Amino acid sequence: MSIKKIMLIINPCAGRRSGKRNADKVISLLTKSGAECVLYLTEGRGDATQFVLQDGGKYDIIACMGGDGTLNEVINGILKAHLSVPLGYIPAGSTNDFARSMHLSKNIGKAAKIIAGGNVREIDAGLFNDRYFGYVSSFGLFTRTSYSTPQNVKNVLGGKISYLLHGVTELGRVKTEHMRVETNGRVYEGDYLFGAVTNSTSLGGVLKYDPALVDMSDGQLEMMLIRKPKNPAQLFSILKSLLTKKITHNPYIEFDRSDKFTIYPDARSDWSLDGEFAYATGSSEIKCLKNKIRFICPPSE
Repeated sequence: MSIKKIMLIINPCAGRRSGKRNADKVISLLTKSGAECVLYLTEGRGDATQFVLQDGGKYDIIACMGGDGTLNEVINGILKAHLSVPLGYIPAGSTNDFARSMHLSKNIGKAAKIIAGGNVREIDAGLFNDRYFGYVSSFGLFTRTSYSTPQNVKNVLGGKISYLLHGVTELGRVKTEHMRVETNGRVYEGDYLFGAVTNSTSLGGVLKYDPALVDMSDGQLEMMLIRKPKNPAQLFSILKSLLTKKITHNPYIEFDRSDKFTIYPDARSDWSLDGEFAYATGSSEIKCLKNKIRFICPPSE
């Protein structure tokens, strides 16, 4: 059997710098499986995408270790280069929403063994205009914190707490965004506190969908729009639905699923794609790309 060549991209700063501390351990585990492993270390935003665009076609497997942002960059590299190379992921970030949805272990050793096992599942990807995302595109409350929270704050406090505390600074200036969304012949329009189009059961490590609502390989994305509550009763109703994962029958939360959404913000709208900054002006399209990613997952998936 030929030796597999693995491209290993590590963000050394993610998750309390666990990537930097555990690089040798990951390489050792992968090479013990009979693979040839070549290490690429990122130094700034966009590095992972460029690594894949330049060298990704030389490898049998592309693996990355870092947070959701690192994974987003690798996915963008793979899809821009039109590669069908299997993708492995060792979650080492602050929230790791994608890893939760894929039931990946947070244990670095176990995650590396999953990659070595090579169990491939085809899953959907998202396209926001001309940019790809793995699991979420969102706007509104707490969206900005996903890409503006300093890495050292995330490392010290941990993902969920740092996003919530850093996001509290937004509450004093919180405003709704007027948005019109067209999909499936239906129109949703209003002033929204938060909105997301996703392929995930977890958002920000805090909001969670009922797993029965999400199939990551069905060629559809899920949309959630939350209206700004006008009184404590409405706020309580929204929070209760989010915490109990019962969002489909709440009058203040709009939910739909589709393979395409067209959005019309009144003005420039800031978005987050897997924690990376994006924006929409005029009309923008969010599409589902069915089974576009060949992802290495646990054998039970």
